Amino acid sequence: MADKMKPNEIKLAMNLYDQIIEQKTTLSAYLAEALEADPNTKLDAFERMLKQYQIQTKSIFGGKQADNVQAFFRTQESEVLFPEFVSRQVREAILNDTMLPYLVGTRTTIDTDSYKTFYVDDQPALQHKVRVGEAAELPTSKIVGRTQNIQLYKYGRAIDYSYEFTKMMKIDMLALFIKRVGMQTAKDKVYDILDVIENGDGNTNPAATYDLTDLDTAASAGTLSAKGFLKFLMEFEVFPCDTLIADKDTYVDLVLTNTTNVGVSQLIWLLSQGQAGGFTIASPQMPNKSLKLFWHEDVTANDLIGINSQYAIEEVTLSGSDISESQRFIKRQVETLTVSEINGYAKMMDAACGILKINA
Repeated sequence: MADKMKPNEIKLAMNLYDQIIEQKTTLSAYLAEALEADPNTKLDAFERMLKQYQIQTKSIFGGKQADNVQAFFRTQESEVLFPEFVSRQVREAILNDTMLPYLVGTRTTIDTDSYKTFYVDDQPALQHKVRVGEAAELPTSKIVGRTQNIQLYKYGRAIDYSYEFTKMMKIDMLALFIKRVGMQTAKDKVYDILDVIENGDGNTNPAATYDLTDLDTAASAGTLSAKGFLKFLMEFEVFPCDTLIADKDTYVDLVLTNTTNVGVSQLIWLLSQGQAGGFTIASPQMPNKSLKLFWHEDVTANDLIGINSQYAIEEVTLSGSDISESQRFIKRQVETLTVSEINGYAKMMDAACGILKINA
């Protein structure tokens, strides 16, 4: 689109989605490219189109209330905005999930339904040849393609609601219900991410496991010790551990575990700040006030999963799969919205994941 347009010059029609799907983008991105910039507003392109069709999606406290959902269906043109409005609510909910954003290190968009990841094979470099003689070869690290493609799955929901809701419900109320759907989609993704962390992405790359009693010979299996926990963190020498996921009981044990009357989390912070005792001992390898701790029902009891969130997991998305479609079934008097996205998850750096076996 070489020539930029004003909102009133954009021609909206349902067949516009055919073009969007072909371009493997979204209506929001399409409008952002099509509309000329307006320095007098902070609204993005999609919000400017809502304003053009006089659709108010949020209530102002003490002021004008949000329109009913029916406002989207005043004209055939304004109706085109409704599926994208729904999709935007889902995206926002996923980005604001309490866990998912902290488990994904990088996001990759692909245009095919198969994807093979890469990894760094640096085993020769691990011989620690810090000195290389004259004319001698340097240790070599190779970027190698994985053997197996990762699996891609469709995540999403179909939402049915009657015309009565369309007439009566406020847009911002409907947005809350749609965001609830997005929240569940994010939770569904976390299950698959945890499976990839623990068991690998199909390329024989499960997380390394460490027994508590091997790390701390004085520890009793099943009882988390501060020494074993700290030595577990020390196993993340290349990619410092900044995220932990546990079952609920292990989460509680970790939070409540004390060492010399100092909580583990406080001890880690003291070490990173160089305030561990009467004299200065700084430990920059320890997480610097940013060790995130989560609980999840899918984690095996007495397991503590650790990752470096920047280098552990890659999220792969099939371009154009984030499409929502609206179809009106007049006879049934039901509006059906489908919101879906095709994703897969790959392990980037094997050394960025580890599991502490507290029961062993």
